[in-house]
Parts: sequence; C-alpha cells; structure tokens
Amino acid sequence: MNDLKESLERLADAPAPASAVDVAAAVARARRIRRTRRAAAVAAAVSVTAAVAGVALIPSSGDRPSGVAVTARYPSPLMEKAAFGWLPPGYARTRVTQDAGRAPVFTASAGRGPGSMAIELDVLPQGVRPGVARLPGGREGHLTRAAPVNGRPAYWSIKPGGPGSAQVAAEFRWEYRPKTWALLSVNDRAVADPATVQRIAAGVDFGGGRPAAFPVRVTGLPSGLKITKVWAGTLPDALFTFAVPGRDGELIISLNPARPGGDRSSHANTTVDGHPAFDTRLPHTGPTIGRVPPSKSQILTVYGVQGFDVGIQATGEPLRRLQAGGGLTGLYRRTTPLGTDPARWTTEPLR
Repeated sequence: MNDLKESLERLADAPAPASAVDVAAAVARARRIRRTRRAAAVAAAVSVTAAVAGVALIPSSGDRPSGVAVTARYPSPLMEKAAFGWLPPGYARTRVTQDAGRAPVFTASAGRGPGSMAIELDVLPQGVRPGVARLPGGREGHLTRAAPVNGRPAYWSIKPGGPGSAQVAAEFRWEYRPKTWALLSVNDRAVADPATVQRIAAGVDFGGGRPAAFPVRVTGLPSGLKITKVWAGTLPDALFTFAVPGRDGELIISLNPARPGGDRSSHANTTVDGHPAFDTRLPHTGPTIGRVPPSKSQILTVYGVQGFDVGIQATGEPLRRLQAGGGLTGLYRRTTPLGTDPARWTTEPLR
C-alpha cells in the first residue's frame, strides 16, 4: 500500500498558481483527483502507516516535560462557511475541511454513514471561478447551462449520464453570490440525477461562519506554526497539519477511532505509557515518510487509548521545534480526547 509520501502530497495539494483563473482550474482538477483517490489516501495516512491515525490520551501530569516551548493559540481553526440544508434520505454531513493556500477552499462532505464523502460541497474564495477539469482521456471539459439556483447562474461541468460521469457521477457549480462560487460533486449514482443535485444546491445555507467543534484538544504547540489543513468528522475523527512558513517540513496530528480488536497495534515496536506504540526512531520494518531521511522525520502512533489511536508525524523544522517540549512523545502527552459526545467537544482545540 502507499507510504506517507502520497499522504503528504495529498495533504499539500491545495493549488497555488499565481492567477485566480489558474487557481480555479487547479482546484477543480484537485477535487476530481481527490474524489477518486481520497479513501485510499486517507487509509494510507491513517491506518496502514500506523502513523497519522490520531487521537490522544488524557495527559499524565507527572510525565509532562518541563521544557515546553512558547505556545501559540489558534482560535477556531475551522469556520463552517456553508451547511447542507437538504440531503437525500439516509444522508448526513460527515466532515468539514479547510485547505489553506492562495485559494483556500472550505469543503462540507456528506454520506450514508460516518467516513463517507459521497457528496462534497466546495466553497471557493470570492473572485475565484471554478475551472473545468479535463475529461478522461485528456478531452476538454465544458460547461452546460443549468436551471438557476435561487435565481443565480448555474452550470453542469459533468451532467449525470454525460461525458465524465463514469468517473464523477455529477459535478455542478453555481454563483451563489456575485463573483462567489460553490462546486457540488456527487459520487453516488443513486442520487446523481439533475433534480436531486439541484435540490441539494438550492438548500445550501451560506450564512455560516460558525466555528467547527473538535473531539480533541492539543496544548503545548511550538510557536511559529501555521495551520495548512484541518478537518473534523463524525467518526469522530480530526486532523491538523502545520508548517513553518518559509521552512522545511510539516507536523500532522490526527484523531481516529481504534479498530475493533486493536489490529493496528500489530505494527507496534514499543510501548508508551503502557499502550502498544509504533515509533520510527526504533528498529522497524515500516512505514517510512517517503524519502525524508530518518534524522529529519519521525512517526509516533500509540494504539488503543480510550478507544482511539494517537498519531503524530513530524519532519524538518516542526520536528526540530518540538524537541524543547519532549518531542513527539511530549506532544502526545499534551493531547486530550474529548469523547464521542459532541456536547463535550471544543471550538478551540489548539494551543
């Protein structure tokens, strides 16, 4: 299966061309590729690698390192810019995501069960018009005018049953405000008919701005880190990626439920606070972080902690900055799961 190099590429795929038009086209292409690869990519990043599945442990106060670096506070790292108002029967929202970059994209996902992302709504920045990705075989894509959505212009880039629908069942965009666009993608052919897709679009609420809630809290983060991607899901799951602007490397923290039977712990090569764990700084047969030298990278996963697996991965400058606070093990001990009851979750998960 894929190693973490593909996961890092996926997490960094927010397009960053110079002009707005190029940005839009890159966003569309990235969405198309992501929709067909995302499940496998997330599995690589969250389970097979035994590294980016993350959650955390209630810290043991006696084990906290004393040299924690100066920390930063990240108020509400994910604002919900849109919400589904109507979804087909059996569907519910499953995840909200924010990708940073020159064209930051907010995504709301929905499916028939936790972890499913069969329906995705991308909200683009004002002034960025969705590009039209090429169809399979390299053919030029094109737009087909659709019935207006709430009186606003709308188009099909992939109409149900039309060219490209074998790859993505439906792709629809509309200008919900002047010079502000949303892109709706549907991968479930059972609901990818024109009337259903347009009803989903018409029901979207763009009044948003509500902060997303997370089932985890992380403290003691080094200063100087910038959030590059964040998501919160209903598994429950969560993921945060960070970078230091202008420097090498990345930090990834994620929360994911432990699998029944603890089968991920078969990767363990050590223990941390009595739990099976995997640490790339110790002898192991894999996984690795692509071609990043071991001296500049580390993966730590701790399994079966209050029903979750804790995953932390760091390379380059973020890894160096973590050393003052006890490294990845120290950060693990400063990560606290908040359970499965959303009433206990927090809108300020990072400090």
